[in-house]
Amino acid sequence: MRRHYLFLKKTAIFLVLLLFIFNPYTVFGNLGVALLPIVFISFLSGFKGLNFEIIGISFVLVLISMVGVLSSFLHGIGQFVHLKVSLSLVFYIFLAHSLYFLFSRGGVEFNDFVHCALLATSFNSLVIIFEVYFPSLRQAIESFLLLSGNIDWTEGFRYRGIASGGGASLSVLVPVAVVLSLYLYSEKYLSLPGLIGHVCILVFSVFFIGRTGIVLLPVVAIFFVLFNAGKYLARTIAVSFLLAIFMFLFFGSIKQALIEQYGIGFYNYAVGFLLPGGEGIEREGTVGTILEFLSVLPTTFPEVIFGYGFYGGSEFEPWTDSGYSRMFLSVGYIFGLLFYVLFFLMFRNILFYKPFLFLTIGVLLLVAEIKEPLLFTGYSARLYIVILVVGLLSKKWKCYTVQPRYLPLNRVPSSKGVV
Repeated sequence: MRRHYLFLKKTAIFLVLLLFIFNPYTVFGNLGVALLPIVFISFLSGFKGLNFEIIGISFVLVLISMVGVLSSFLHGIGQFVHLKVSLSLVFYIFLAHSLYFLFSRGGVEFNDFVHCALLATSFNSLVIIFEVYFPSLRQAIESFLLLSGNIDWTEGFRYRGIASGGGASLSVLVPVAVVLSLYLYSEKYLSLPGLIGHVCILVFSVFFIGRTGIVLLPVVAIFFVLFNAGKYLARTIAVSFLLAIFMFLFFGSIKQALIEQYGIGFYNYAVGFLLPGGEGIEREGTVGTILEFLSVLPTTFPEVIFGYGFYGGSEFEPWTDSGYSRMFLSVGYIFGLLFYVLFFLMFRNILFYKPFLFLTIGVLLLVAEIKEPLLFTGYSARLYIVILVVGLLSKKWKCYTVQPRYLPLNRVPSSKGVV
């Protein structure tokens, strides 16, 4: 009976996180709006568990973004994008707080929340894989989703599943989800077959989403070995050696199969640019574009102090997609650096609680921020903030137990968890 009740609660969390993370815009409207009433639970609880520091820093982040709003009007840009980002962060925190108090009573633990987030991400990846093999499914799903940007999602090599958009933001979510699966495996929550299943679904889908996630996957592997060297180093070296031999022996056959199945265009888009080495990456052009975007920074006074107020969403010359460039262009160097520092300072009590989980995702998003503003906005940012807040509350209220209550496939519980 208790397991049945727990299954229902996890199903509810899964559905909430699915809507929250992917925020699908449909012909019926924005489905994520249905989550707004949940936020009021945080207010009704009196923000219980959220210390003054988190609430105070959130308020300071909103004030910093107001500097960008004022600068934008002084420079004739007139936008509220940075303010919207800061208010969204506050909303994410309150929603995560509400979810914790809504579902934590009754046996739902921190790892259950992480598992639900992993299931939501893997579900979208699975939808994408089915869309690849069943084009009619892609057409059916896209008929319910609104257009995103100037991309026709009904054709081409890039897919989005049920998400409101795709590209780098969605592709970065894949390595983030791989971190979740590796963390749950190291916690003895996922079995080895479960880990392999999730990783295979996620990694295969990223080839049809975007290349940023592919580039970030080695970072996940490196951090997993660093944080779990004592437990998994020998195993990782052996697996890597076998994979290298496998790729050396069968690379030609794999390449031919990919080209025959999906066409030379897909092959060149997904992995072809990596194979010739530095020359291939340079010829592909993305690295040069990113470096060009990073060079767009304020250089005149008083813009170096207060910025231009530009954070995307309107005309600006020269244009940049880089998250760091947009932050400094919005509020200047001092306030921009303060924004980043305060964000991590807000969660400093939880970052080293489960270092592989929280620090690895943080590093992934900081690297991804070079390309686009993905640390505070997008799918990965929403997922990251949810597990940060739930982890913080779980630690504070001692809801998280060292030996998990729910162990799929009767795996032996760990007394240590992630190093």
